[in-house]
Amino acid sequence: MTTTGHAGHVLPMVPFARAWQRAGHDVLVAAPGERSRDVERAGLPLRPFEEPDEESTAALWGRVAQASPDEAGTIVMSRIFAGHKLDAALPGILEAVRDWRPDVIVRESYELAGAVAAERHGIPQVRIGPGLASTDEWMMERAAGGGAELPMEAIHRSPFLTLTPPALDDPAAPAPARIHRFRDDPVLPAPLPDWWPGNDDPLVYLSFGSVAGAMQFVFPGLYRAALAALAELPARVLLTIGNDRDPGELGPVPANVHVERWVPQADVAASAAVMVVHGGYGTTLGALTAAVPLVVVPLFADQPQNARRVAELGAGIRLAEFGSVARLPEDVPPALERLGEAVQRVLGDPRYRRAARRVAASAAALPRADASTGVLLAAVGGRADEIAA
Repeated sequence: MTTTGHAGHVLPMVPFARAWQRAGHDVLVAAPGERSRDVERAGLPLRPFEEPDEESTAALWGRVAQASPDEAGTIVMSRIFAGHKLDAALPGILEAVRDWRPDVIVRESYELAGAVAAERHGIPQVRIGPGLASTDEWMMERAAGGGAELPMEAIHRSPFLTLTPPALDDPAAPAPARIHRFRDDPVLPAPLPDWWPGNDDPLVYLSFGSVAGAMQFVFPGLYRAALAALAELPARVLLTIGNDRDPGELGPVPANVHVERWVPQADVAASAAVMVVHGGYGTTLGALTAAVPLVVVPLFADQPQNARRVAELGAGIRLAEFGSVARLPEDVPPALERLGEAVQRVLGDPRYRRAARRVAASAAALPRADASTGVLLAAVGGRADEIAA
């Protein structure tokens, strides 16, 4: 399995990796050495590879910051993921293929060196979507324009595994031809610590994901503005900022707010009345499969598409997206001026919760990830006993 290592890209792979291990297969995850925390946290065997040096991508990230959301997506896919990241990862992944001799390479869609390695060695490939199925097609169109020698025919021909339930995907948008939908087994949530003794106000979970917290354009300004907008609500507000920053950088926070770097989302979703999020795929999917409605403040990548879909379903409210990441400091006040009102609307209107429950029911009706072993064996073209031998 190959991944870019970002939390939102690793986590959709974990249920499949564990399912295949339960079925008796050997799984090895190749990921950037500097971004291996979530692979190790999942208890999966790791094979590290190189990331591009920061200088080689700094100028491109500067362009991303200045670009519109759609332009930013094109730069990220064509120049960063299909360019610098692919070039840096390919030697390590090719070495892993020569050493380990896998029967199949399973890659998350943003990791493209695995597709090149599979094509060069004649190994079947399977892809896992860390996003809506329609987003995968949008993303591949942009990656193909980067000039890299991507095996596009093999990629489009490969089976596509996803945890996205039909109710969440956009039925009007193109989807991969060989799509297979599954569900993750529900996680028994652990109780949250009592950070607000004696307070039983509704719990509002605020998270802008695992990447935004590391961006100077976003942290701490966007976080402070969001907390200010929620300060007067009769609600308990739990904010997580990711592992890359210090909560002390936020300065004093409102009395109804508690800040942590990271808390398992399943633990929070079991108690949350509403989640305020950036619209990242993992966060959005986790909330809706737990039947928690959303208020979405999309920032970049596939987040605007996810936010629009949440609003179309009636499972939450989409606030206006920013013109570009670089404009966040000046755009924050107008973008968040409706945040408190939006949270109050979702808290007070049961229709949002009912819409989220419909998505959760759609997910619950899918087969377990264990059933994906059949897709894997079909891709390899052999029976389980032959492959094990």
